Amino acid sequence: METSLSGFPQIAAQAILKDSSTALHPLGAYMETPDGRGFRYCKCGATATVPGKVYQGTALDATNMQPSGGLTPSANVAIGGTEITISDSITLTANYLAGAYMSVVVTPGQGYTYRVKGNTAVTAAAGCVVTLEDPLQVAITTASNIIFTKHPYDGVVVEPGTPTAAIAGVATTIITALYYGWLQTKGACAVLFTGTGLAGKAVGSLTGGTAGSSAPAIAATNILGYHMATGITGEYAMIYLTIG
Repeated sequence: METSLSGFPQIAAQAILKDSSTALHPLGAYMETPDGRGFRYCKCGATATVPGKVYQGTALDATNMQPSGGLTPSANVAIGGTEITISDSITLTANYLAGAYMSVVVTPGQGYTYRVKGNTAVTAAAGCVVTLEDPLQVAITTASNIIFTKHPYDGVVVEPGTPTAAIAGVATTIITALYYGWLQTKGACAVLFTGTGLAGKAVGSLTGGTAGSSAPAIAATNILGYHMATGITGEYAMIYLTIG
């Protein structure tokens, strides 16, 4: 089914402080509370979330999804096509890429982003067939190169001291491993902090240190938000999140 546009959901099927064994919203769905706090819907990874810690998406896979230079189609695929067979030897479980994104990084067809519907299973072998939700807008050939990236809210994990994927948000409750729930991305939120922070100053992701912690923003770190009060190392500072 081709991707369609829609507005924000108006009625939440799942409360902020609850988790669910089944998905009740699309991954990445955004909702706000009346006081302006914003939340994104996620699937937890293999370890339950810890309130107040910073979470990121699944770590980037430079072997099977984003090798240097990209992956190569084994055959040309015309405009409107939705199935691409990979010629490289990779390992993926069935439908691991469902909900992920494909980018064409080397022309023909470069610059387009496509949502993935699913994939066949392969183990250290060529021939993985990837099916797209959206039809190709430009034909690709065996000269094209492509990469895949998991949905940033599929399988979130605690940020491991130095991020290995895009920051997803901050946990505000315990989400059971492999269950679905909400991460906070906007507004007032208690967040584990390392360092010394001053009210109004920018807060970023930590570069080397305590997993799941924020820190004073420095060059080349992700900006998570701004201090609403003085930040004390090892405590849970009140931060106004601006992750989005």
